[in-house]
Amino acid sequence: MGKLLSIYSQIGMNVDIFDRALIFKLVVEQGTMAAAARVMNVSPSVISKRIAELESSIGVQLLRRTTRRISVTEAGDNFYHRMRFLQGQWQSLLDETESLGQTPRGRLTIAGPLPVLSRVLMPVLSGFTSRYPEIEIELQSTDFGNLPLDSADLSLSRRIPDFDSGAFVGLSLCRYHNQLFASPEYLKEQGVPESLSNLTKHKCLLYGGNKNQTLWLFNDQETVTVSSKMVSNNTEIIISGALKGLGIAYIPELIIADELDRGDLVPVLTDHTSDPFEMWAYYQQLDYVPLKLRVFLDYLKICW
Repeated sequence: MGKLLSIYSQIGMNVDIFDRALIFKLVVEQGTMAAAARVMNVSPSVISKRIAELESSIGVQLLRRTTRRISVTEAGDNFYHRMRFLQGQWQSLLDETESLGQTPRGRLTIAGPLPVLSRVLMPVLSGFTSRYPEIEIELQSTDFGNLPLDSADLSLSRRIPDFDSGAFVGLSLCRYHNQLFASPEYLKEQGVPESLSNLTKHKCLLYGGNKNQTLWLFNDQETVTVSSKMVSNNTEIIISGALKGLGIAYIPELIIADELDRGDLVPVLTDHTSDPFEMWAYYQQLDYVPLKLRVFLDYLKICW
């Protein structure tokens, strides 16, 4: 109860105003009152009324309204970020109370780039769901640049440089390297490169966009500039191209474990790898880490 009173003392409002503030937060995140109304299954007029009541109660305009859109005032932007933090504190309190003496349960939302979710997480997820059947998993695929995701319980990705350590906690899970791989069919047809310099004579599959040449850097500080007629910013396409014998890929071994086990892809120039990368987990900084998240993090540490 002390923590709950502390939360309300920070916003200086009663329970009704707190509820209206949560509606305001939803409107900001959804972008329109109509979208927020659909989420809450109420009419837009109800949302508009609640926002007006909130603004009247605190004596500050939070939203600017036009016929086409809404925008957040300076006071509204500050209020939104405070409410996001306070809602996290409130949910933390609920989770802490609910988990005492109980088994882990609830919905766990995990965000990450598609290859991380489908190729790194999925192979170990069945073991977790078998161990904790009362935890529901929701996976949200998103670009690396959007991480860590505010709406997710946990974000998984390679280490994010200069992330906001005041709002999120970062935890290193494992290390991995990029390495050269190709299909046996490609190597049979084109030959096996004997050195990095030989790569200039091979078809290479490049990750990125709007370029057909790039520099591959290896942990022995050797580099090679490779060219390609096939470039993609999608890792799955790079893997698919390698499987079809279209060239040599420079990708993490971590994400092609199945292809390596089946022999569909094989390593090339195994003495040359990238500098190590790290897989990290990010979650919001809260006084209490929900039990469902704690057991998931412990599980990942064992698997990876």
